[in-house]
Amino acid sequence: MQVEANQTGCPACGSSTLELFPVFHHMMCAYVGPEYDFTPNIAGYTCPKCCRGIVPADPACEIVGTSARCTRCRGEMVMAPECAG
Repeated sequence: MQVEANQTGCPACGSSTLELFPVFHHMMCAYVGPEYDFTPNIAGYTCPKCCRGIVPADPACEIVGTSARCTRCRGEMVMAPECAG
């Protein structure tokens, strides 16, 4: 499911509380997932697919979008990117 960037409510249950998370692309193993899929560690994160460490400003990991999760129904959705213009 996708929601607009300015949408604040859950389209599934109508709750007004969405948690936003960056979506990471770990280029070493091609894993793409929301921040909460990656285990926090002392230096940054650990990739859930390849178990390699990811440090801040790591050139092998990029943020490719935003994920939203409803705090009530736990529904997950992708936020549409904001278009410039």
